[in-house]
Amino acid sequence: MEEVSTDFVVKWTQSPDQDLQVDNRGWPKGKLRKWNGKMRERIKRIREELEDDPEQFYIGPTAVQIEYHRRYPEEDLPPVRTIGKILSDLDMTNEQQKGKNKGAAEYLRYPEETIYEKIGNRVLEADFVGEKYITGRTEPINFIGYSFKQEPRLRHFKRVKGETTDEFINKTEKFFSRFEKPDVVKVDNAMAMIGGGRGKRALSRTMIFLLDYQVYPVYSVPRKPFTQASIEGNNSVFARKFWNRFEFGSVEEIDRRLESFNESSRKYTQYQPPDSSPINGDAFEPKVYFTRQVQQSDNGGKGEVGILNEVIELPTDYVKYFVLGEWRLKEEKLLVRFEKEEEGSTVIKSVDFPINERSKERCPDLLNG
Repeated sequence: MEEVSTDFVVKWTQSPDQDLQVDNRGWPKGKLRKWNGKMRERIKRIREELEDDPEQFYIGPTAVQIEYHRRYPEEDLPPVRTIGKILSDLDMTNEQQKGKNKGAAEYLRYPEETIYEKIGNRVLEADFVGEKYITGRTEPINFIGYSFKQEPRLRHFKRVKGETTDEFINKTEKFFSRFEKPDVVKVDNAMAMIGGGRGKRALSRTMIFLLDYQVYPVYSVPRKPFTQASIEGNNSVFARKFWNRFEFGSVEEIDRRLESFNESSRKYTQYQPPDSSPINGDAFEPKVYFTRQVQQSDNGGKGEVGILNEVIELPTDYVKYFVLGEWRLKEEKLLVRFEKEEEGSTVIKSVDFPINERSKERCPDLLNG
């Protein structure tokens, strides 16, 4: 850009040849630069048809963009942001409330990077949705949900007989076969997942099942649902777009519509199994991970976390922060890790953590392989 004096700029802007009311952009004020009226009408029509179709569960800008590309594959594809702006101008948007816990996990040093980048490439979150009821049926109806948080994303739901270990294993095994086997499965601390025994340092059936598949179990922080954000958000989508949308008359109708919902979800996320193979391979070493928030001990002294009915003492400096317990089964050691922004995960404590003898009897091949 050439240098000009202030005097020149003043004279130029005040020149009678300068008409500042003229719009020389090449398109009318208030109109989008590139996208014409025909495209706007197409977006409106697609949105209306998605809303009217009972087999469609996603109607937002991303869903409209996917359908637009399917119908007009040879034409320029409007960005999601542009579609959102057009839908907003047409008063065809539904505002969603933002989560209240945004930033809390990061502030308290939740080991996000360690779980999603160091332990494995593909992390699957799984959780039971909770009991539901329909008119004319006294027995509760239960579901399990699965979610991949990172690309390629996927959400998938199945009806289960109950929130039991048998049902978790059965449905998860079928999930692995149909879609992909992840490196990590992240679950909560429900009895079906972590076991219900009072014995210390016991391997649950869920742990053994996942480890036999060379998948690392990671247990979420008890009573902190935002540390399981992907699956919790998944369950919210399930309630809003599926369960609360229909008045179901039978279990058969639920199963039929659930298949349509799963198919619509895969279309929405454009899921395709990744090409890369799992990172574990032949080097797999059986480990179980536990995310925990450090609490102050009852006597007001040091910090502590509870893992499999054992209390692990930690320095007071870590009270309120999140840590990650890494149980190395072959070594029978528990390493407690703390994730720092720049340094990554560092071991702040190591303790002997012998496996319950009854657990050892149930999985000799896993521990000796």
